[in-house]
Amino acid sequence: MGIFDKLFSAHKVHSPLEATDPLAKHLDKIREPLEDLANMTKDQLEVVPANKVTYVFIGKPPKQFGIAWVQDGKVYSLKKIADKKELSTSKLEKISTELSKAYKRSQEDTRYSTKIGSCSCLVTPSETLGQDVDRIIQTILK
Repeated sequence: MGIFDKLFSAHKVHSPLEATDPLAKHLDKIREPLEDLANMTKDQLEVVPANKVTYVFIGKPPKQFGIAWVQDGKVYSLKKIADKKELSTSKLEKISTELSKAYKRSQEDTRYSTKIGSCSCLVTPSETLGQDVDRIIQTILK
C-alpha cells in the first residue's frame, strides 16, 4: 500500500453496539469507572470484556498503547501496578510485546462502536483476546 493509499483509505466502520445487547448492559454496570478513564485520557479506547474484569486498550494497539482494567468498580493500570511492583523495563517490554501479539491475533474479530461519556470507543467481545490479556496481566499480579 502506497503513502497515498494510506492517507486516503477509509477507516474501518464498526457497527454500533445495540443497547439491548448483553455486552451493552455489562458496560452500563461499569459505566462510571469507564467514563472516569475516558476523561483521564484523550486517546482512543478499546474495551475488551474478560471473565471477572474488563480490559481497556488505550491508544493505538498493537503498536502504541497502554492498558488499564476495571475490576470491582475500580480502574487499575499496568503502569501503576508496574511502578508499585518495581518491574524492570525489560519485564514491561516483554509484557507489552505479549499484549501486542495477543491483540494482533484478534484483529479480525468483530468490533463494535459505542460511546463512553463523550468518548467514541470500540468494544471487542473476543473471549480469546480477553483470556489472553487476563493470562498476561495475571503474571504480574501474582
